[in-house]
Order: sequence, then structure tokens, then C-alpha cells
Amino acid sequence: MAGATLLLAMPIAIEAQTWNEDFINQPFNLRYASLNPTRIADNHVNNFAVGHVGYTWGRGDYHAIEQSGRANELTAYIGGLRRIGRVDLQGHLRYRNLTENDQAWSTALWNLRDNPFMLCDSIPGDATTESFDMSAKAAYPFNERLRGAIEVGISTGKRSDQNDPRPRTTTSAIPVTLGIDYAIGEAWRLGLAAGIRYFSSGVDYTNTQQSATKFYFIMKGMGDYQKRSTADYTSYTRDYTGMTYRAALSATWSPADARVANHVEAGFAAANEDARDGGTAYEYKGGDYSQTAFSVSDRLRIRANERMLHNISLCASMLNGKATWYDQKRETDLDHGNLQYYRVLGSSVVQKTQRINATLGYEFHLLRQGERDLYAGVQAGMTAITHKHFVGTIVPKQSIARIDIDAHAGKSFAIRRATLLAQVNGGYTLPVTKYYANGSTLSGTDDISGAYTRRIFEYETAPHAHVGIVADASMPAGKKLAVGLHAGADVSIYTGTQEYWRGFDGHSYTRVQIGAYLKF
Repeated sequence: MAGATLLLAMPIAIEAQTWNEDFINQPFNLRYASLNPTRIADNHVNNFAVGHVGYTWGRGDYHAIEQSGRANELTAYIGGLRRIGRVDLQGHLRYRNLTENDQAWSTALWNLRDNPFMLCDSIPGDATTESFDMSAKAAYPFNERLRGAIEVGISTGKRSDQNDPRPRTTTSAIPVTLGIDYAIGEAWRLGLAAGIRYFSSGVDYTNTQQSATKFYFIMKGMGDYQKRSTADYTSYTRDYTGMTYRAALSATWSPADARVANHVEAGFAAANEDARDGGTAYEYKGGDYSQTAFSVSDRLRIRANERMLHNISLCASMLNGKATWYDQKRETDLDHGNLQYYRVLGSSVVQKTQRINATLGYEFHLLRQGERDLYAGVQAGMTAITHKHFVGTIVPKQSIARIDIDAHAGKSFAIRRATLLAQVNGGYTLPVTKYYANGSTLSGTDDISGAYTRRIFEYETAPHAHVGIVADASMPAGKKLAVGLHAGADVSIYTGTQEYWRGFDGHSYTRVQIGAYLKF
């Protein structure tokens, strides 16, 4: 299931949002991807604001099992950054409204990506997700050498589906990050950052039609699950609570007026999510999941002359996840009004996950008056994923290793008072090794490997190509105003041979986006 990630450092972004300040600042700010919020003090442009409205269509049958082949999303965004005296400020507000037709198999909203303890159903329905998020950052120099910063945010989201059994998910997340950095001499700057993220999510299933029996799936990993029936549970409730802890150490070498500069960062993160079912009626432990992650990244910037800028980035990370399941027995308390409760008989680790990532990227920029004019880049990455499911003395394993290659190029054009930017993207994903196993002990009509587990594995190991194009046009509308329009499309094409699941053959997925913005 898609969800939150613990990775602390990311390489050069292949598809920058041309209307946002990241398109302007990312090539110049060595620490742009750093966890440390003091990074905003190093921005190339520090007075920028934008309001944006966009709409995205997604169509196609090549998509993850919990996603939809027909999706529409409306987004509204306002944000920017400002330097007031010695203080650097940055913030944003964003609203999203996503509709997905014939969506099934997931009620999760921002859970940790590898958490196997998902509550879901197999009935396709039209799901609607509304979400709002905001963040604010502030950086302040205490003196010539010491700087401090804080970043706070909040995200809230609601997801609902009107088909029986009807899920409604409500989620909130609150991240807070603190950071400092200290200059040593004229070239070195050391940084330390630490942050926490509180996560809370509730899933409520209701059922309005009693004539047909529906099922809830309490997932345990790799197709293993427990089943709940609407005949026994007309409604069903699950609550997730979780915390994420992150920390990073960084060192930046950037002599004044030097042609070469470098930034390196090492990070650690730990997270947990616990699932509890039943609400106030009873408590059923739906599983506890925890993760730890280590990462290291390095970015080298070379400015050959006033017009040529090179960026080379390297990122590596390793994540380990552990899922603990509780064996429980349903009992009746005869002394207290025949209350139903679950007694814990024991606990055990039922799944372990490991993800290893390594990415190398290169990008060059030909500048005009200090801004992007012509640019191009390439990025190559390796991902290795292993899932182990513990079923008594048997340990089924799924393993995946794949290579991802992405490239992009863009050029800006001045046409009278307008500026036109065109960018093309492309890439290919190639699986190197893959091994499939089913961790479920179920068989017969209860075996969902053909509809669920094999489809997930086919998607994760699928060779596919993607290609896209983005066009952006803007022009001044006043002394300090500019208006713009942008449009883009990208398509992912399945190129596999139906090894584990047959539904992807000959299919693709296309996303089309349009938008308008105002810079001020």
C-alpha cells in the first residue's frame, strides 16, 4: 500500500513543478533536500509567492491494486517564501479533492508504506478523498556563525466510499522539525536536525443493506488475512496511532566564490504504527508495525563559469520493517452483561521487510541572467525489496531487485513579453531479479492470491516505460505580478509478459494535468 516514507534524503528531482519556487531554488541550493529547515536561508530566491489551481485526469488499467483506473483531482495551492530583516520565512496552504472510480482493496490514508496490517474490502466503489495540508518554516541567524530554524505542519484528510460495506477514513498528521547549523571557518558549516511526526487515522465501516453478506479483510501480509463478515459485524472500526522520529547530521563545504561546493548528510529514522479495532465496544489488536531507516546523501555542485552549473547527487538508504501479530480469542463476559471481548493468547513477528535504495543523478544548467535557460539530467537507481512472512516454521519470501533510469531536458524561450518553458521526460524500469511466494495459509475460495497477492507482485516487478511532456507559459501582468498557464501529460506503458497476473498486458496509464497560477 502506498503511504508515508522514512527516507530522509532524495536525489535531484526529475520532474520539478515549473510554477513553484522549487524549480527556481533547487539547482542552486546545495541543501535543498536536507531535513534541516535552516536550508531555506540558502535559497537563490528568497522573496517569492504563488497561487495555483490545477486539475489532473488519470486513465488506464496499468496501476497499483489500491489505485483507480479512472481518477480526477482538483488542487488549490498558495505559498511562498519571504526574507524579513534577518528572518527567512516559508509556508504553504494546499487543498486536494480526489475522486477515484472503481477503487478497492484499501482504506489506508497516509499509513506507512510497508505496514501490512491494512483493513480493506474487495468491493469496487467510487471513493472521494478530501485533504488539506499546511506548513510553516522560519530560519534565524543568532550571530554570524549560528543559525536556527523550525518547521511545523499539519495534514488532515477524509476518504469515503458509498458502496457496501462503506468505509470512511479520517486521518491527521502533525510533523515538527528543529534544526541548527554552525559555520566553522569560511568554508565549512555543520548542521543538526531532529523531528517528530504524530499520526492518527480512523477507519469506520458501515453497512446499509442487510440482505447480502459482505466481507472485511484484516490483512497480515503477503495475502494472509483474517475475515470479518457483515453478518457478524454490521459495522467495523479500526484506529491507527503512530509516531515517527527523525534526525540528521550534515556537513557543507562551500567556500566564498568557489567553483566547487559539496553537501553530505547522514540520517536516521524510526517509526511505529499500532492498529486497534472495535472502538469503545471492545479492543482487538490489529497488529503493531515498526520501521527503522538509515540514509546518506551527497550533492556536489560545480559552477564552471557564470553560465554553466553542474549538480551531481548520490543517495543511499536502507529500511527495515517488523510486523507483530497478536493471536486472540473472542470470549463473552457473562458477569458484565454478556460483553464481547478478545483475550490475547500470544504474539509473534509475522513479517519482516527490507528496502535498499541507491540513486545517482547528474544535471547541468545553462543559465541566462542567473536563471535556467537550458537544462538536462539523468538519474539511475537500484531498488532491492525483500518481504519475509512467518507461518510457523515456514518462511515464504518475496524478493525484488530492479533498476530505474530517468532522464529529462528543458528549454525556456522568450516570445515578446511571454516566457515559454518546454520540458520532456522519459525513463524505463527493468527488473533484475524476482522471486514470488504466497504467505497465506488459506486455500480454496478463501485464497486471494490470484486477485490480490499476485497482482501486487506483478506491479512491483513490472518492466515499464514512461514518457512525458510539460509546457509552461507566463507573462507579466503588472509591476510585481505574473500570470501563467501550464499543461502536461505522461504515460506509463507496461512491457512485461504476464508472469504473475494477466491484467496488465497491453495496458498503460496516462495522466494529464492543466493549471493556472499567479506569481506575486
